[in-house]
Amino acid sequence: MMTKPNSCTLFLVLLGLFATFGISAADSKKPEITAQGFSAELPQKGLVGDFPRLRVRIEAVDRIKELIVKERSYEVDLASTRDKNNLYLFGLEQTPRSYTDVTLNLQNYINERIETAGEYEFHMLVTDRKDNIVEKKIYLYAHIEVPEKEPTIVEDAGLLQTESFTLQRIGTGPVDGAKLFGIDWKNIDNTNVQIRISKIEGSDPHLVVLDESDFDNLQTIDQLMQRVVGLEKAEAVVLTTGSNRAAGVVFSVINGDKYYLLKITSSSAYPSDRGTMVTVKGYFKTGGTVE
Repeated sequence: MMTKPNSCTLFLVLLGLFATFGISAADSKKPEITAQGFSAELPQKGLVGDFPRLRVRIEAVDRIKELIVKERSYEVDLASTRDKNNLYLFGLEQTPRSYTDVTLNLQNYINERIETAGEYEFHMLVTDRKDNIVEKKIYLYAHIEVPEKEPTIVEDAGLLQTESFTLQRIGTGPVDGAKLFGIDWKNIDNTNVQIRISKIEGSDPHLVVLDESDFDNLQTIDQLMQRVVGLEKAEAVVLTTGSNRAAGVVFSVINGDKYYLLKITSSSAYPSDRGTMVTVKGYFKTGGTVE
């Protein structure tokens, strides 16, 4: 004769089944990689050196074990790297190992590592502590904005020509790329990596700080000359360079008979074996004086 299970026994059996299947369901949850505010299926577009923010969110219930990012020959495991520059390139302050979620910003990497127009691909791979793996690819197209030019007539001599620039200094070494503008810089705050841009000793350039919109609005030498006339000349331009904080700064340098209009699109500072490497990138417009 079969004995009917009492209510207590049924409760314990159901509780065991629930616990078993509940834990199993949690164990099977894989990490997720989600594009923030854009479709990962479509290439994201932006200017070389001035690419907008591009964020990707990583979620892992069982905590991140590996977070690998590949782009051409570059490859890094952000969950184990000890190189702070690798973290900076993706908007991180520390390694996300054992995190349950983290957001990467690809903007710094794109603006510092991608220098020519074309199509590019980021391959991301996340592994959690239970060895669940998920992968995703992010595509982008970087292009260079070519200024429109009028037909070649006499007035063309007054147009400002646009080029890119890179200023870089390692430790107390020289500032590469600064001689053209007749400027130099000194580090004045090691904590925030502030630099003080001023004239090279023995030269006599004039510096004028302008609005960010001036870079696009000023198209001719005459317009630039009229804009800076009457404005207070600056002894120096002070920039905080870490974490792209100098981006958007616009200033003019008048060096002899040459006028330069500079716009900073990215800045970075990170330690190296030879000292702190400070890099400032952007575009400049230039032209000679008009008669």
